[in-house]
Amino acid sequence: MTFREGLLKARGQITFIVALALSTGVIIYLEALDTEERIQSRVTTELARQRNAPATVSPSIEAAVRANLTRAEQAYAADPGNEAHRAALLTSLSSAVQLGIRKPDEGLSGAQRILDEIEGQPGDRNPAVASALGAAALAFPSLQERIAKLSGAP
Repeated sequence: MTFREGLLKARGQITFIVALALSTGVIIYLEALDTEERIQSRVTTELARQRNAPATVSPSIEAAVRANLTRAEQAYAADPGNEAHRAALLTSLSSAVQLGIRKPDEGLSGAQRILDEIEGQPGDRNPAVASALGAAALAFPSLQERIAKLSGAP
């Protein structure tokens, strides 16, 4: 029997050994990927995305929020020291971000600017400003600690 004839007779065994080596290599590769951690990361990301997904609202409500935001921005621009204008803009920004009308980073920068001004004027808070601070705390979780201090919460 020649070498060639031996290879032809052993082709089934050779195929099995090659398949076994390839499957072992694939298993080692998959283990190296740490798929469980990646899946958990994806699930966490998706849950966070769904929590921050804009609520479904009617077009008329969205139009009203847009109009209120525009009016609040105009009023604030005309008189930024007025507490009612600050409260209106802070509430409008919070609503706009929650509905997806404004990008979260744009709303956050506007809310931070207003909080800076509120911090500059210590004292009792107007009820409208206090309510607006509550809405902002829900819309901008990164500001909750700062808002809690401004609200006088323990």
